[in-house]
Amino acid sequence: MDFPINSPGNTVGSLTSTQHAILVGSLLGDGTLRRQNAQRRINALFEVNHSFEYREYVDWKWRHFESFVLTPPKSRQGKGKRVA
Repeated sequence: MDFPINSPGNTVGSLTSTQHAILVGSLLGDGTLRRQNAQRRINALFEVNHSFEYREYVDWKWRHFESFVLTPPKSRQGKGKRVA
């Protein structure tokens, strides 16, 4: 069962316990969190990059954060032959 995480450090105030766990786990692993507008500190960007073979995993993460995300995951050509 998911419960909202309401703590002083959570400015969104609406992450479920599952979303919180995925976010923390991703930040400890393959995710990146950075400010969008560094001078005004108004938005944060959470980014995950995986090779194309992990698309199902990326889609699973996206489904958990769909309400916060403006665009679905997309593939891109990396350097050389890599598709991510």
